[in-house]
Amino acid sequence: MQQKIFVDTNIFIYTLFDVDLSKQQAAIALFRKAAQDYVSLWTTEWVMAEIVWFLQRQKFTWNAISDCVSKALNSKGLEVRNKKWLEEVLLDCAQQTDFIDVINIHLISAERILKAYSYDKGLSHFKNITRLEP
Repeated sequence: MQQKIFVDTNIFIYTLFDVDLSKQQAAIALFRKAAQDYVSLWTTEWVMAEIVWFLQRQKFTWNAISDCVSKALNSKGLEVRNKKWLEEVLLDCAQQTDFIDVINIHLISAERILKAYSYDKGLSHFKNITRLEP
């Protein structure tokens, strides 16, 4: 069994964008090696969140962001910590595109918390939480 090697956000970004062609080619080659079982890659849900944040800053549509992250989550040779949970978050984001709000709602629900203090009116859209203002 191969030792897992962490993959940081910038490797994914270089794969997606040709800012630096040599880095892009190297990043793509790395994912090909993983797909062929030459290396075992591992990353976190936080790297995926950074990818979402980056793509949102680049003005990508939610559908494009979701497709991109889904492809990363399902890349052969890449293990993503909390993958199933992230897939659930992505599904919920189809209706509510604020990725961080959806993550927080999932975490709040897991803790069985029913109320949240926030001035963010977007939290009022979630049925399982009551938004309060201090």
